[in-house]
Amino acid sequence: MKLVLPATILLIWTAIALTIPAFGQTTSPTHGDTASESSNFDGKIDQGKTTAGATEVTASIVAVDGLTFAEGKAAKFSIAVNGRSHQQTPITTYRGWQYVTFFDAQRRVCLGRRKLPTGPWELIRFNDHTIDSNDSHNTTVLGICHRDGTIHLAFDHHATRLNYRVSKIGVANNPESTAFTADLFGTIQHTLGSVALDPRVTYPRFFNSPDGNLMLFYRAGTSADGDGSIHRYDGQDHRWLPGLGNVISKDIGTFTANGKTSLSRCPYMNDLCYGGDRLHASWVWRDRFKRTLRSNQHDLCYAFSDDDGQTWCQSNGVIIGQTGTKLIHLNTPGLVVAPVAIESGLTNQNTQFAYPDHSVHIVTQYRSSQHCSQRYQHHWRTADGTWRHQALPFSGKRPKLLGNDDRTLLLVFNDEHQPLSIAKGVPNSDRTQWTWTQLNFTGQLPIISGEPLVDYPRWKQEKILSIYCQKEPAAIIETDSPSPVDGLPAALVVLDIDFR
Repeated sequence: MKLVLPATILLIWTAIALTIPAFGQTTSPTHGDTASESSNFDGKIDQGKTTAGATEVTASIVAVDGLTFAEGKAAKFSIAVNGRSHQQTPITTYRGWQYVTFFDAQRRVCLGRRKLPTGPWELIRFNDHTIDSNDSHNTTVLGICHRDGTIHLAFDHHATRLNYRVSKIGVANNPESTAFTADLFGTIQHTLGSVALDPRVTYPRFFNSPDGNLMLFYRAGTSADGDGSIHRYDGQDHRWLPGLGNVISKDIGTFTANGKTSLSRCPYMNDLCYGGDRLHASWVWRDRFKRTLRSNQHDLCYAFSDDDGQTWCQSNGVIIGQTGTKLIHLNTPGLVVAPVAIESGLTNQNTQFAYPDHSVHIVTQYRSSQHCSQRYQHHWRTADGTWRHQALPFSGKRPKLLGNDDRTLLLVFNDEHQPLSIAKGVPNSDRTQWTWTQLNFTGQLPIISGEPLVDYPRWKQEKILSIYCQKEPAAIIETDSPSPVDGLPAALVVLDIDFR
């Protein structure tokens, strides 16, 4: 349902909407309060067996008042800012506790935690920063350094200066004895300690290295005119280390296609991730001809690092880059593992999953020469370095991919105004193709706003799939106001599915 409201009464409507209870709750959690635990999601999930191996689905309500945007001139790319594929890490698990970050309906950065498997959510709502745009790029992400127990937050960026804060040492190491309040965190910073970033930060994402330290990757610059940059936090010295920086260049090389020439570009990353001690990175290029457009995206690229992002190799092991000094670029040999032409509908910032044997699986989406329609495309690198490809018989919005020890794969995805879906891929005996089927649950999975994100650490530790998602609002507000206008608040939820 859509509500078309004049700009003059939208603020009144939003104020009224914030007072409407949802899911039977009369108030939203505040500092130290807890959110209720629910076994269904607005009546759309029933606990019970699935027909394809999962045992049950439960939904835990983090907060009933997640922020959404009104559709209108100020809304950029989506009405959702909680649940965007490029976030990568708005949810993580450490030492038996799960953590999430999001924006609430008062536009505040929030951090939640719960003791697994079914503890109540505790929330911190920070009052010293609010998001002032309706730009779905401007998400919030978190990371936890396993070596010193610090919690890191980065939030509200689209080619703007860094917004960052970090907790006191040991906060995540001793959650049961630590009161969960904003006093655990320092003030907002615009550098990583002594490490200054580019003044135009977009798409920050944290991920953990196998030694327990924390990594950060972000785009330095703007769309089709930005470098890829990586940094490392040392949990022993409790500081971000100098000496890294840009790794993928925006302006080395000239790209020509269909009679057009581009002198600059940017990498749109899939999830950076480790498989064992190897860091895998894959991306597509977006070039700038006269302007930046999604139709300018091309080619699936891949590189790996065996020294935590300092030195980079192409798929066959030949060194192709050194962070900070010898940047990977458009003409780097061996970078393209799947050529995809511009204007093929190639999507950006999709998903990948890596194994300790150096194999890696990537799912993106485009129209191939064999199929006119847009489809998910599964590309994978075998342990010996061979690349293979298979088109999947379905598509949707940007997905998330997970792998099991037996090499079965799970793809979590959604589509506009359609219930969340999970597909399972089973390999043949020599792993040259996967057979995909959609899992059929006894109850319907929810219709969500944005895109689903997953808790990779919990999956790897327990084989429990935790999905971070926000319920689609009860109605979509449309406005002709040029200023940012709130949509109706909607519940932020974590769905848990046990695949053990």
